[in-house]
Amino acid sequence: MWNVTNFRVSAVLSCLLLGGCTLSPVPSPTQPSGLTQQLLIRSLERALAGLDIERLKSQSVAVEVFLQAGPEAFVREFIVTWLRAHGVRTASESPELKVKAFASVFGTDSDQTLIGIPAFQAPLMSIPVPEIAIFKWQKSRGQAELRLYEFDGKTDVITRAPPASTGRAKLDKFTVLILFGFTVADVDKRD
Repeated sequence: MWNVTNFRVSAVLSCLLLGGCTLSPVPSPTQPSGLTQQLLIRSLERALAGLDIERLKSQSVAVEVFLQAGPEAFVREFIVTWLRAHGVRTASESPELKVKAFASVFGTDSDQTLIGIPAFQAPLMSIPVPEIAIFKWQKSRGQAELRLYEFDGKTDVITRAPPASTGRAKLDKFTVLILFGFTVADVDKRD
């Protein structure tokens, strides 16, 4: 027979078991998110692909990279490695040409359009009401803008300032009539 003590012990153990199941740790997502990283790297690759680097291939070059915001060390190393992979000879000691690469824009933007009822909490009973989307469009954009300035390696006189190059990447998520969803993206296309 169950006595009061056994019942209490069983109740406490049941609560602990249920609490352990509901309070299991959830790993936090990486910062920035994988989608943001994809948008940034694709836009940077596309901006680099738009640069005129033919003149740089015939000389030894020292490269400096300047960035307003973002992972500066990663962007610097990526740009230098990309230039090397495309035939630019980099040198830190007595280069013939010095290049300053400015990433004036490097970031992502998000927006959404919703035709339907947004999620809200009912005011009287505090019951959450889910979003009811007749049409929903979630837009995520990445953009990078690069400009190279070329200087003489000995005199530091500017020799050339080609136009800036802009790279863009996008990922759009659509929801139609709550049930149907699809994605349109160009982040998987590499330049």
